[in-house]
Amino acid sequence: MMKSRRMIVDMLGQWDTRDVYADIIFNHAVSKHHLSERDRALTQEIFFGVLRWRGKLDWILQQLFVGKWEKSPRSVKNILFVGLYQLMFLDRIPAYAVINEAVTEAKQRIGKYWSGKINAILRNWVNGKSRVIFPDLAESPVDAVAVQYSHPRWLVQRWIKRWGVEQTVKLCQANNERPGVSLRVNCLKKTPTELYNLLANIEVEIKPSNDNPRFFQSDQISGLAELEAFQKGYFSIQDESAGLPCQLLNPQPGEVVVDLCSAPGGKTTYLAELTENRSTIVSVDKNYNRLLLLRENLHRLKLNAGRLVCCDGRHFSAQKVDKVLVDAPCSGLGVLSKRADLRWKRSESTIKQLAELQLALLENAARLLHPCGVIVYSTCTIEPDENEKIVQQFLERHPDYNVESANKFVSEKFVNQQGYVYTYPHRHQMDGSFAARLKKNNNLLNNQSSGLKT
Repeated sequence: MMKSRRMIVDMLGQWDTRDVYADIIFNHAVSKHHLSERDRALTQEIFFGVLRWRGKLDWILQQLFVGKWEKSPRSVKNILFVGLYQLMFLDRIPAYAVINEAVTEAKQRIGKYWSGKINAILRNWVNGKSRVIFPDLAESPVDAVAVQYSHPRWLVQRWIKRWGVEQTVKLCQANNERPGVSLRVNCLKKTPTELYNLLANIEVEIKPSNDNPRFFQSDQISGLAELEAFQKGYFSIQDESAGLPCQLLNPQPGEVVVDLCSAPGGKTTYLAELTENRSTIVSVDKNYNRLLLLRENLHRLKLNAGRLVCCDGRHFSAQKVDKVLVDAPCSGLGVLSKRADLRWKRSESTIKQLAELQLALLENAARLLHPCGVIVYSTCTIEPDENEKIVQQFLERHPDYNVESANKFVSEKFVNQQGYVYTYPHRHQMDGSFAARLKKNNNLLNNQSSGLKT
């Protein structure tokens, strides 16, 4: 465990100081070290667990620490985060071993003075000698929810203002649950029943979705991508919420479709499967390396998607097409269960900055579309500033477009009164997401032109 602990402290230090997502840091670190499957799983659990519960751990340690917590060395904080997380949330390693390993790590990194402080803090916590006071829910609901459920205060404040305390608590609880995995059947290779039986024969437990026969749910998080069934293209790993924009676009065989922010290809490949591989899909993304992943996925699934274009979606140009999917870059605040570190990497200014990009992508999508075409705008966030407010701004500039209600294309349980797709982790047991279907009304343009002539 000492090797894993050192890795975790190093990874947390990188996460603190670099603008890199936690999963990238983790995958890079484990690729360099030969860990057993058990140590890899434990390393993953602790690293992502610390990031998930960082707010609550920080609140507790501020009170346990004698001195100025905010000025203590970063490595001291991270060693304490790791130790306290194990003591609070895991029971597979005895408390005395957790403390001894933390002390040893501190000695090797920063000397006896800090190792002594770490030893005292963790032992006092285990022995119940340290009293920690949490914010009172009745007196300070924002602080209480933020600390107890380890979410940034600014975000909790937004959610309580929008939904109230009870719904915000449920959402935060869902964000802190360990996520399962969704599998999407490639119906060009296997029927849902065939895939179910195939995986059951190798003891991979899956259960069918209640809403889409192409999707299954599994609690088996690791190892799915190594299965022969995955390598042969029988299924993809994709959250069910991410499939809804594709169903909303409703592509048809023979159509030309642009996926404007396509990599690494989950939606591109689903669009191809929905059209039985008989449409032309132009996949655009500005990240060349992610486009290579998309190409690999297309090859694995034996799909033809027309062509791949490395280009900023705001500037891509082409002949007029039938449909455009704009799966816009966003804050990702709907996927905090899977991407626990995002909550600490986002801010209200992030949302404002992204809104300009999102609207620009939607504007370019309109330039690509032929009369009577369709745009689907989607995100993996639950923030209105990135969702319906972007759509509303677009509609104000383009009166020749209207919102088509999503309930014609997806289950009504995912559709709000405005006709938009909205999914929430605590209500639908899937990622939070948004999608809107925008139809270009050519008749309106013709009427306006006729009016000008008369």
